[in-house]
Amino acid sequence: MTSANVTNGSKPYIVEDRPMISRSSGDRVKITHTIEPGKEETGCLTCFYSPPEYPILAKCPCFDYPEYIVNEIKASQYINIRENSIEYNQPTLQPAKSDTPLTTVFCCGHSPTILTVRDRISTIYFDDVLMDSIRNDTRSCNPLHTFCCGGRGEELRLESRFCWDACYRGQSIGSEHCGVLNSCCCCVPCVPVGRPEC
Repeated sequence: MTSANVTNGSKPYIVEDRPMISRSSGDRVKITHTIEPGKEETGCLTCFYSPPEYPILAKCPCFDYPEYIVNEIKASQYINIRENSIEYNQPTLQPAKSDTPLTTVFCCGHSPTILTVRDRISTIYFDDVLMDSIRNDTRSCNPLHTFCCGGRGEELRLESRFCWDACYRGQSIGSEHCGVLNSCCCCVPCVPVGRPEC
């Protein structure tokens, strides 16, 4: 880190080449709003938590994951609106570390029964291409679908469309090679609007 980029207490941190990275105080990022994340809800068939020793039962329709891991997931979720960006955590599950020599050998260092949380923290700055458009992407009849099949609450989609709003702008690796062949070829595929999961 060069001396020009070292933060100095409460003085503003300014990045001239990309102003959106700048912040009002050099040693902290101000959080302006906090949004309650959507709560994961199970469907009407799910009536029980799996026993802690048998999380595999969550694959059955009547069982959810063990209560301890469900609570950890909920406690780890957040959405922060910062002074220059949005930061959010969408945690997932992963096996915990093995606690016996036997499981270390046979399960590649993982526990066969104990789960833990893996954080997936993302930050999107306000000058990102995804900030072209923000729209409500909640599925129709959401309360009924949530009751029957479960759900994660209301959904917002950050997106950038082109081609008369028929395609999402591609974001895959390789976009830095666009224009190499005299702007005749681009390596980033577009995604049809009907298939956002691609």
